[in-house]
Amino acid sequence: MTPPALPEEVRALIYSSVPTIDALEVLLLLVREPGRVRTVAEIARDLEPTILPEDSIREYLALLSSQGILQGSPETGVAYRPASSGMEAAVEGLRAAYDQKPVTLIRTVYSIADAKKVQAFADAFRLRKDP
Repeated sequence: MTPPALPEEVRALIYSSVPTIDALEVLLLLVREPGRVRTVAEIARDLEPTILPEDSIREYLALLSSQGILQGSPETGVAYRPASSGMEAAVEGLRAAYDQKPVTLIRTVYSIADAKKVQAFADAFRLRKDP
């Protein structure tokens, strides 16, 4: 029997904004204290004992900011402040899945990441018509 799938808005959030488990951990760290501004160095410290390079953290923060999940900049500090109620609901669904269905959530993150890699590989072989 397969476990129940995550809600579509959570899967869409993962597809657009959570490329790795590390990105998930960064997002959830910020979600736990909405409105608190953190710098890249503070995030790296707060994630311990996980060791995550600051360049990776900056990359995840830029992605999350571009999707309307965070406000601020990696240079001066960011905070969880979703741009819409729909985004807030999707992030809340993600947080709930982390608490209630962690295995399903982790499998989904890996599954979507793998599907993106396969699609990128397939796209590399797509024939293009010359003008």
